[in-house]
Amino acid sequence: MLAESQIASAIGRMLSAIEVPPAPVRAILDRGVTAPPEHRRGRPYARVALVAAATIALVFLVFPKASLALIDRIVVDGYAAAYRVMGWVPPPNPPKSLEHAGASEALSLAAARTKVRFAIVPPAGLPRDAEFAGIHTVPVLSYSKADRVWSKDSPALAFEYRRSDGRTFELTLEKDDPRTGPPPRFMYEAEDLPGGKIAMIKRAHYAWTNGKQMTSITADGITPSEIEAIRVAMKGQSVRHDATETITKRYSLGP
Repeated sequence: MLAESQIASAIGRMLSAIEVPPAPVRAILDRGVTAPPEHRRGRPYARVALVAAATIALVFLVFPKASLALIDRIVVDGYAAAYRVMGWVPPPNPPKSLEHAGASEALSLAAARTKVRFAIVPPAGLPRDAEFAGIHTVPVLSYSKADRVWSKDSPALAFEYRRSDGRTFELTLEKDDPRTGPPPRFMYEAEDLPGGKIAMIKRAHYAWTNGKQMTSITADGITPSEIEAIRVAMKGQSVRHDATETITKRYSLGP
């Protein structure tokens, strides 16, 4: 049995070997993987590149001691303070005409291929206990920083999996879009606490491309080494965008 220090050292070596491009901290909620519906609470869930405060998911999950080295938890005084920690200024809310422009739709792989503008490379190299739970579309809105206008974008796809111990995870597949800049290295989840405080959970986040497909996944319900096994099995390539970000994307789930 390895000592905790040996485990931490091994994890550190593994993470440093994974090629993940740097990303601005302000993109903390970009492409975040949500908790499954039965664990959601509070306001409607929205998965976003840069989320408006009104649609941030409010979730707090309990993690086993062995995974604490991969996760940071901080508590701040409200969302303004949370945004300062992120180094992010949120865009204005989308107009109401676009807030509910399209709903998430469950569909088959064959149907999913007709919904997107890229050739789908399905996930491979999954953990042995991962059971496929379905595919659903993720409505996407784009905010142009130059024009200051929101518009409807092509949807992303979420591939959902359940594990034997009750954990779940998702992979998000979408068309690679250099306008968003490089994907983030970390994700944050937020939970409202009494007194207006916000608990923020920081998780490692990974992304790679297969042709025009971008695959992204957060280390939630799945370990970094398992994620790396998926990337290798899919023959995924590291994302090499420049740091220019001209649009903000919002990935919406829920009503």
